[in-house]
Amino acid sequence: MGPILVYPTNRTKWDDRMIAMTPEEEVFYSVGLLLSAEKDDLVFLEKQNAEILQFCEQNGIKFKLYLPVYRRREEWKKHFGGKWKRFEEMKMKYDPKAILAPGQGIFT
Repeated sequence: MGPILVYPTNRTKWDDRMIAMTPEEEVFYSVGLLLSAEKDDLVFLEKQNAEILQFCEQNGIKFKLYLPVYRRREEWKKHFGGKWKRFEEMKMKYDPKAILAPGQGIFT
């Protein structure tokens, strides 16, 4: 284990025009788990991360991942929530051929 950083953040300090995702609450917390690892720890750490996310989901703790890795379009829609429509519009405007970030599986 390593340090855990917790920063309270005021939502009004964020510009809603940005695509960056923030929770709906007025005050939310940015949490960073700074785990130390060795070369053979990847599987363990991925499992541990999955358990933390599952715990949050089961207990109604809302969260947004900083660098999400989703496999399905529905997961991306859930991540963007109310900003999905704007994200989709901006994608069509600035990347109509969907050549940017093809590996994310959002647009084909």
